[in-house]
Amino acid sequence: MKIEKIILNIVLSILNGLTFFIHPKQNRITFISMTADHLTGDFYQIDQALKKEGCYDIHYDLFQIHKTIKGYFLYFINLCHQLIQMKQSKLIILNDNNYIVSQFKPKETKVLQIWHACGAIKKFGNQIERSYPIQGYDAVLCSAPYWKEVYAQAFGVNSSQVYVTGLPRIDELLDPQRQKTQKEMLYAKYPMIKEKKCILYAPTFRGNMVKGFQVASFDMGKVLDALGDEYCILYKFHPLLPDIQINHLRAIDCHDEDLYALMHVSDVLISDYSSVILDYSLLNKPMIAYIDDVEEYDQTIGFNLDYRKEFLGPVCLNERELIDALKEVYIHSDISRFQQKYIIHKDGQNTKRVIEKIHELMRG
Repeated sequence: MKIEKIILNIVLSILNGLTFFIHPKQNRITFISMTADHLTGDFYQIDQALKKEGCYDIHYDLFQIHKTIKGYFLYFINLCHQLIQMKQSKLIILNDNNYIVSQFKPKETKVLQIWHACGAIKKFGNQIERSYPIQGYDAVLCSAPYWKEVYAQAFGVNSSQVYVTGLPRIDELLDPQRQKTQKEMLYAKYPMIKEKKCILYAPTFRGNMVKGFQVASFDMGKVLDALGDEYCILYKFHPLLPDIQINHLRAIDCHDEDLYALMHVSDVLISDYSSVILDYSLLNKPMIAYIDDVEEYDQTIGFNLDYRKEFLGPVCLNERELIDALKEVYIHSDISRFQQKYIIHKDGQNTKRVIEKIHELMRG
């Protein structure tokens, strides 16, 4: 264990002991995130629904880590703040794994893990080597029965603690008015894409928090030049990756744009082991996998499904295969079966089901 982590654990243990007198307020809910400093996605949908009901005292601890000396100092301060917030709250809602919950969660506090994806194509959490074991969750939400055992392994819970509610963000994805508004906003900002065949490129990262994050990508300029002027690529890399700029007029950096808005204007998705393929499948649009490191990835990380068999489209191992696949895109005939297996709720009621689960946890 590094000296920094030893010092951190000592400080947090002392703070935990000194605040023994703090107990949860029975009406208090706190959202905790380490990936964004504002409410997004599921957090935003849940927060809005809870506010409409007006039943609870809602608090927020939203923080984004920056890899600077100041950033790490603020991260340390934030962990101390999280510890206090956790002790004060009846329910903590997370969208990522959390060190404080796993190491210092009091018995009186309950924890709901929303997670930030509709599934887990690649192994994660306790399924892989990590610096600390994930534990302390009382309930975890997922998108289909298929994920119950996967999430139980990854989050250190029993499968009976994993609930198939669907995720609130899917209600937003499938809202026709929201789709129309988002498309109009993007077309207004990027008018040139309206006349193009739009390729959305949204891959996941490689690496981890300890060893650093990397991207495995293809040469966008080479692909666009081979396809012709009628194509453009809207690229959005994972938030954990640094800002990546591609020097090509028809490769558009969309790292600040809403992913679902990009899905709506796109004609085809290129991804890899990212769970965005689950969300995208609900739009009944074609998708292509670009995975030139699949053998290595399978041996080092591993998958929670048979990737090559289950993926809804061509699986490309090099740029030549990718260019050929983009020239003949198609909607896979198994898309309905895929949805029924991996992401079952598309009735617009996911948020309602999640709120009901929150009420249940608050009553318990």
